[in-house]
Amino acid sequence: MPSLRQLVRGLELLFWALPFVLLVCVQEMLSPEWESWGAMPLLLSTALLWLGASRLRYFKPEEYIWQSAVKITEVLALLMVGLSPFLHWIQILPELSASGYTVGQKHIIYSTIIFCTASIMFLLNLNHVLTRLGAMLPDPILRADIKLFVTLNFILFLPLLVAMWCCRLSDGLFGVLQHQAPGMAESIGSPASLEHFMKASVIWIATLIIATTMAMMWKTRESVLNGVFSLEPVPVAEEDDDETRIIPLEEPDTKGESAVKPGDPSLN
Repeated sequence: MPSLRQLVRGLELLFWALPFVLLVCVQEMLSPEWESWGAMPLLLSTALLWLGASRLRYFKPEEYIWQSAVKITEVLALLMVGLSPFLHWIQILPELSASGYTVGQKHIIYSTIIFCTASIMFLLNLNHVLTRLGAMLPDPILRADIKLFVTLNFILFLPLLVAMWCCRLSDGLFGVLQHQAPGMAESIGSPASLEHFMKASVIWIATLIIATTMAMMWKTRESVLNGVFSLEPVPVAEEDDDETRIIPLEEPDTKGESAVKPGDPSLN
């Protein structure tokens, strides 16, 4: 019971921390009003991810494969906590060419790229952790649902990476469209419009991946709680009404008292 309690708490923390991290990261990139808060929202949201992942290790400590997957998830969450302030500092950098940045500014850019890579790896490994958890729980329906959602998420990761790559190369892609498809380039308008469209695509795909991951965590949590606190009575085998019952017959009393005869109809 204590290990199941920690498992449920970890799943609940991860369930609420995932959309919180997505909201904070999107607002940090798109809303300049968040600059007054500094890096505190980023640190708080990613710390919740690490806290939720750390609760999972108390379940099944003897399972080596399960514990290895949980440790990797915990390390990736801790890496996100340490690199999350760079996502705030990169918004303050001026827009210059690659050669115009100083060594410190390049360090901020590289750390932000590592943060984004760690975030994607965290989501991938969290899906693997949920797959391992579903394999240990005695619920075949949950296991089939997790397999379906994990397959869908792994399919969505490819367009997510392509959209993120296109955001960095929006100027070159717009130039290619002007030569190859002038009508499409004219409908887009400018490289900035293409970049905004690709950023919206990244946010939409990331939201879909996080939503399916949240659905898996909630179904897993409900499966654990239903298994522990189920109110359904245990089925009991009913007695067969046609079963032949053997009634012992009394032996006649040696003192001559009246005894029940074996053929007495009162025995029926």
